Order: sequence, then C-alpha cells, then structure tokens
Amino acid sequence: MTTSSTAAPRRHPGRLWLALGLGLAALGLCAYVAQVASHRLATPWYLPASATLGAILVVVALWQARSVGRILGLILVVLLAGAEWTFLLGTRLPPYTGPVAVDKPFPAFKTTRADGTPFTDQDLQGEQTIVLVSFRGRW
Repeated sequence: MTTSSTAAPRRHPGRLWLALGLGLAALGLCAYVAQVASHRLATPWYLPASATLGAILVVVALWQARSVGRILGLILVVLLAGAEWTFLLGTRLPPYTGPVAVDKPFPAFKTTRADGTPFTDQDLQGEQTIVLVSFRGRW
C-alpha cells in the first residue's frame, strides 16, 4: 500500500489584505515626509485617510483568518490612524481676527527696510496699488 506524502500547500487567507493595509498606512507616512521635505504647506488629508483605509483592510484580513500578528497589526494601524486624525484636527489655525481687514484703514506702524531706510504706514497712502508681503520663518 502506497500513501502519498505530498500535502496540499498551506494557504494564508487574507495575507494580501494585511500587506495592503499595513503598506497603505506606511505609504501615508512616507508621503507626508516627502511633503514636508519639499516644503509644501498643504493640509495632508491623505495622511489619516490612508491609515483609516489601511485599518479597514487589516480588519478584512483579520476577518479571513485570526492571528496574534494580525491583531497586533490592527492595533498598530488603529493607533496610528487615531494619532494622525488627532494631529490633523488639533493643529488647525484659529480664524484671523487681527487689525488688518478689507475696507479698513491700515494700522499705523514704523519699520526698517532691508537696505536700512525707514518705512511707515504713510508710504502706503496715495492712489497706487500696493502689495505688502510679510515673510515669516527661517531663511
């Protein structure tokens, strides 16, 4: 009597969903690092959205087959998505309520130009079109 010693290949259902979920969460972080490195100041809505979608994909993988690694992956991605949503929604700037507004007189000021000559609010008066640009930050 002969018996076959070849066993059926072991399948891992949901492994693709797990890889896609973890990869999508990591891809969002990489995209944000690239955005900051390129000095683009845009709101990164893709960051928490990709982590949330990644968490959904990890849940699909966990639904297909349960394992400790998948549970830990889900916890990691959910914590990452929560931190990213907190970061994005917590760092919104308050509305501007300063002294400069449309159709209101410009407040009085006195400063010095880059070449050392004085510059005041009187220099802005008259029938000319003026654009005042203020740069903040480091050079």
